[in-house]
Amino acid sequence: MSGPIRTMLQTIRGLWSAVIGQKHSSGETAAPEVVLHDPAAQRPHDLDDPFFDQTIQKRFAGVIAGAVQDKR
Repeated sequence: MSGPIRTMLQTIRGLWSAVIGQKHSSGETAAPEVVLHDPAAQRPHDLDDPFFDQTIQKRFAGVIAGAVQDKR
């Protein structure tokens, strides 16, 4: 019984901390920052590659993401 009550109290404490603007207590750990590793960024680039341009990469990323969502 103490498991669900403890979880509920931690949730309430976290919500109250968010309302009053306090940082998390030392018992709670914040989520780690996301670090993107792009090994291709350090290699020489083929300037004839059509995917070298950032805007084209973003456009194709959107196409891929849209295709994945369409399959669901």
